[in-house]
Amino acid sequence: MLPIQQVALSGGRVGRRVRSVVTTGSGVLAAVLGCAFLLQGLSRSRLPVAGSLISELEARNQPDGALFRTATLLAAMATVVFAAGLRHRLPPGALGTAGCWAVGLSGLGAVADALLPLDCAPSVDAICRRNEEHGNLSWPHQAHSWSSVLGAAALLASLWLLGRHLRSAPGWRGVSVLGRVGFALLVTYSGVLTVMTAFYLPGVGLVQRIQELAFSAWLAVLALARRQSRGGCSRP
Repeated sequence: MLPIQQVALSGGRVGRRVRSVVTTGSGVLAAVLGCAFLLQGLSRSRLPVAGSLISELEARNQPDGALFRTATLLAAMATVVFAAGLRHRLPPGALGTAGCWAVGLSGLGAVADALLPLDCAPSVDAICRRNEEHGNLSWPHQAHSWSSVLGAAALLASLWLLGRHLRSAPGWRGVSVLGRVGFALLVTYSGVLTVMTAFYLPGVGLVQRIQELAFSAWLAVLALARRQSRGGCSRP
């Protein structure tokens, strides 16, 4: 083999290794930062955990709101990077491509969440809720609800798309089952959360936090999963 060919092959292996590390790292980072709300007790926020929405931690009038918005923005950017790398890790196919696009779209929705924060916390502030009902709050506040729905819907779609895509792929059965079962459970769960959020019912904050933990777990599984060969060795 010529030296230039050896260099090219070595460079290709290094490139694939770097891409694998970046993909795994960005996916894990997105999952971890997506759980930043767990640190609420260390912040100056006095919002009730069980009765307030995660987005309200990031509201303009909340102490440390900028800190939580930064965590969301970093998680969102990591999600987009992860989605781009994930496509090269999965078996080829239209459903796989669509699933990775869905993961990326969820990241873009979270970017909008961070850049378009709520003005106040309607779940616990009667004046804020009344202004929200009458459309008297800023357009970013109103747009935030739509970006949040977009992000959640995209991540739910990724569960179904990737679950279906990987069901016949050797070595990916566990991820496939998790995606399909997770989709069925979380669609129902998200429907309940939607109703609770619309009326700011008691316990809405706890229910939403459980959903977000499930979403972060899905990203972590995708990031850490490897196709298992018949010999039991993992491949990046």
